[in-house]
Amino acid sequence: MNSISDYKKRVGKQKNVESATVKHAKHSIKTFFRHSPSFEEVLLNNDEVKVPVQIVSDAKIPTVKTILMEPGNTIRAGQMVKRSSDEAWLCLSDDPNDVYVSGKIERCNFGLKWINKQGQLQNFPSILYFNARSNFGTEEDKVMNLPAGRRQIVVSKNNETQAIQRDTRFIIGNEAFKVIDTDYMSDDGLVNLSLQSDQINVTTDNLELGIADYHKLTKYTLQIINDNPLSISQHQSAKVNVKVAKNDTPVLQPEVVYESTTPDIVQVDLNGNLTILQSGDAKIKVSAYGLTQTLKIYVAPTSHYDYVATIDGANEIYSNRQSEYVAAFWNNGLPLSDESMFSLTSGDGSPTLLATITSQDPIKNTCVVKANSNRKLGTVILHVKNANGLSFGQKEIKIKSLI
Repeated sequence: MNSISDYKKRVGKQKNVESATVKHAKHSIKTFFRHSPSFEEVLLNNDEVKVPVQIVSDAKIPTVKTILMEPGNTIRAGQMVKRSSDEAWLCLSDDPNDVYVSGKIERCNFGLKWINKQGQLQNFPSILYFNARSNFGTEEDKVMNLPAGRRQIVVSKNNETQAIQRDTRFIIGNEAFKVIDTDYMSDDGLVNLSLQSDQINVTTDNLELGIADYHKLTKYTLQIINDNPLSISQHQSAKVNVKVAKNDTPVLQPEVVYESTTPDIVQVDLNGNLTILQSGDAKIKVSAYGLTQTLKIYVAPTSHYDYVATIDGANEIYSNRQSEYVAAFWNNGLPLSDESMFSLTSGDGSPTLLATITSQDPIKNTCVVKANSNRKLGTVILHVKNANGLSFGQKEIKIKSLI
């Protein structure tokens, strides 16, 4: 029993000595850490608080450096390092010990851009290898040569980059490349993509922006239907009325954020309803899907009415085809129930032979426009007004050939 007790005491003393040694080492390093010529402060993963580090150059590869973290701070493979020069660096590996954490970082030389399955543009700093790639495992001098027409990209692992599949295409230096292999497992925190050259498609690839399959990008439009500026009285009810379209198709329940920049005059709720507090000039900021519009409002002491009419429907009709259009009437942004009357003219207001209104329903506020089969192409204007003529609006429609 005494031997076991003595052993435990020796182990305990050894741990205490080791703990004291580590504590002393941390204190010593931290004391002189910021006096090193390699010291600088960086941002990790775009955090706002800067982190003290030492960055030591690698004489063999200038774009690769060793990063030493001040005791108490950590870095992990896959994290982005933003230096004072605004350069983005990617942590390829980390090496923690009892005293401090170090890692290997490499400068990002390519902005990886693509359209994801939701039609959203993604853009992440990455490392592009176009001739050879070093292996920073156990053999730092080992180099992997890439065959002609091949590229390799390393990017931080996250939900978006892990969703990249084979055949995803990128534009690199006015050339197209597609993914032929993905590796999410070999390197912690990293995604490795193997690419092979591909044909440029001038109709779907945007070389100017460097985005492949640009036609897949979801394009939103945000429109404030109210008169802008809007004039209302202090005692009237009003609403900010907007129309959001996704690839020219109206979004029925769009995610819209309303904000009053002059809350002492006009306030706005989550649905765009306005509360008028006093007369004066006001502004409402409307945001949706990365787009922002501003509605200017003049609050007058007397009553004011803002009548507006809108038309929803296709922007184009092919020859000898027809399309239905729906009108809506508004007063100060609030829906107005009324009968409609549609008419059709050319762009200058004169009669047109390009299309005809074949039917209209004044109660449902709908009409059907048919493009005539006279092989003449151009633009027509569809007009609508309510029964008293105070609400009116128009829509431009292009008549196109089937050929």
